[in-house]
Amino acid sequence: MMLFSLFRASIEGAVLVAGIWLAGRLWSRLSPATLSLLWWCAAAKFLLALVWITPIELRLLPARPIASAAVEAPAPAADAHGLTGTSVLVEDGGRVDASRPGWAAVAQVVWLGGVGLMLVAGVQRWRAIAAVVRRSTGAPAETARLAAEIAGSLGLRTTPQIRMSAEVRTPLVAGLTRPAVVLPAGRFLQLSNDEQRMTLCHELAHVKRADLWFGCVPALAERVFFFHPLVRLAAREYALWREAACDRTVIATLDASPQDYGRLLLTLGVAPGRTAAAAAGASWSFFTLKRRISMLRESSVPSRRTPWIAAPVVAAAVVAMVPMRVTARPGDAAPAAAPPAIESGVTLSAPVSGQRNQKEEDHLNYVLFIDEHHTNTSGTRQDVERARRYQRNGERLLWFRHNNREYVIRDPSVIDQVLELWRPVSQLGDEMGRVGGRQGEIGAQQGAIGERQGRIGAEQGTVGARQGELGARQGALAEREIRARSDADRRAIAAEHQRIQQESLELDRKMREFDIRMRELEKPMDDLNVRMEALSREMDALSKKMDAAVKKAEGEMRSLLDRSISSGTAVPVK
Repeated sequence: MMLFSLFRASIEGAVLVAGIWLAGRLWSRLSPATLSLLWWCAAAKFLLALVWITPIELRLLPARPIASAAVEAPAPAADAHGLTGTSVLVEDGGRVDASRPGWAAVAQVVWLGGVGLMLVAGVQRWRAIAAVVRRSTGAPAETARLAAEIAGSLGLRTTPQIRMSAEVRTPLVAGLTRPAVVLPAGRFLQLSNDEQRMTLCHELAHVKRADLWFGCVPALAERVFFFHPLVRLAAREYALWREAACDRTVIATLDASPQDYGRLLLTLGVAPGRTAAAAAGASWSFFTLKRRISMLRESSVPSRRTPWIAAPVVAAAVVAMVPMRVTARPGDAAPAAAPPAIESGVTLSAPVSGQRNQKEEDHLNYVLFIDEHHTNTSGTRQDVERARRYQRNGERLLWFRHNNREYVIRDPSVIDQVLELWRPVSQLGDEMGRVGGRQGEIGAQQGAIGERQGRIGAEQGTVGARQGELGARQGALAEREIRARSDADRRAIAAEHQRIQQESLELDRKMREFDIRMRELEKPMDDLNVRMEALSREMDALSKKMDAAVKKAEGEMRSLLDRSISSGTAVPVK
């Protein structure tokens, strides 16, 4: 059941991510605050689809005949009973393992283990940040006064604690219930008064927006769906646009120049790593730093049409978060030759005797007791309990409901025929499981290469940040050179220029090495993508075979049970 919900949530969340990505491309003038909300909805969709098991039904389609039944196929296992797979208990549309662990059980254990490791790492990171806050000291009175002034401009009722710490490289805000702004000791005091105001305003904007609370949702989605690249994309885009929204707040609140604020971002540099426990003013990679600075160049004045576009887009994203399913409208007559299927059940297509009224519905829930350890069902737990009352001494028994009546079959030959009907489905399920296992192995290899690419990217970001610092130093030297009055000053500036140039050459060499290492990883990743695509095609082909096999088994089972009712092999019990 959990794996089914996880798969469904992964697909539904991916669809919303694609929609939001497309919306961002179509309406490029959406504000950063709107885009951060949209990407938050995308991350929340994965979690909501996972825990919201029963989707809301939208009865929009006309009733129509459906030849196949909505049933989870039994998966028998090859043993003394003549089974060919792991028998399962299907409950309310989901599937729960009822015997020995199969590939699905192993996959669920691996997933739970991965989630556990990710949560442990998150808790450790949260505790580390909390410890830094506890060890920090109070900010100078002038800094606290400046923060209180800016908090009032932002409309905050109370000013968060302003702390100083030598353990942080960049300003950040931490704490869900009692937020505190932690400033890097020494480095913050070296900033100009305007730069200090912009830095404090950015962090206080996070408090105003309640970003720490909202950020818990994408962070949790990243950990629960640690294997899903689109969840990481949604969380990363949310964090980026959240920072951009705070950047826009700083410029609007303090009437700051985008150029001055961009220079402040370069001064703060890069602070690798993102976490839900804190919101840092610095970018976590050189790439995100470039994107934030490029956003500052765009006009901060939205067009008149922007609010009219943003409102329905956000509303659509919020509605799309809720799991829904389009179903047929009740009350429309459907031909009796192929009555509609219902969830967790199958539909009999042939009458017991004589002609059947066209509007008569003929539904079936069944429970098959194979032995004390193996049970197949397309019904609910209540059906299993009802059927168990008719079982004697652990005997094999088939119970089913037909036309509001309950029947039991004890004939071994009929039960053997039922098991045989589902044998091809089980064999295809085993084959799909093997293909899925190979996909999982390739996915793990792709993840390992992606992790190496991520580490190289982080190193590139660090080098890029250093290059940005050197560029800022060169700009400052150019200003000093203009104001230089003596030859000694000019010689000192020239020597500093030479040192910066030598360090820049060394950083360029490292960046080229990173590029070479990154290109070396592209070939194995491309090879794995080709193999994954081939397995996907194989899985698609197996899925088509599975659909055909399920339809065939359902039809033959309906006919078999109809014949059993007609011959009296199926005994009515209620």
